[in-house]
Amino acid sequence: MHIRDFTLDDAPQMIELGRLMHGESTYAGADYSPEKLMQMAKEWLQYPEWRFARVAVDDSGVIYAMYVGHISQYYFGQDLVASDTLFFVRPDRRGSFAAAKLVKEFEEWAFSRGALDIRPASSSGVEIERVRHLYEALGYNLVGYVFQKRR
Repeated sequence: MHIRDFTLDDAPQMIELGRLMHGESTYAGADYSPEKLMQMAKEWLQYPEWRFARVAVDDSGVIYAMYVGHISQYYFGQDLVASDTLFFVRPDRRGSFAAAKLVKEFEEWAFSRGALDIRPASSSGVEIERVRHLYEALGYNLVGYVFQKRR
């Protein structure tokens, strides 16, 4: 396993991995736009000081896990908060050390840039308890819930 920053060359592989993530999640009924995601990848690379994207790659160069996050100010003040945008490990690779390593790298990145807090969320509906256990094992506290109501 090798974890590294993503490059624009990784975007097609990440978009396909994202399609898998989208399909098994609570978002499955919503539109999935590879074109929009390619544009997002290009924009993400323009601001590496505020945007994080790392991938876990196997020995064959196949991406099997990804973590994308960002830093912003809290809406109510000047302090910085780091949030995840997406975090996914391919189902056949879950239980590996990739998830914990990606979270730890995000932590180091966020705190080195002055984040007061790191506030990841899980809204996919996939393996909720497993995700909670991972974050709790890494020292996080559960502080809320995500709700959904669909038309």
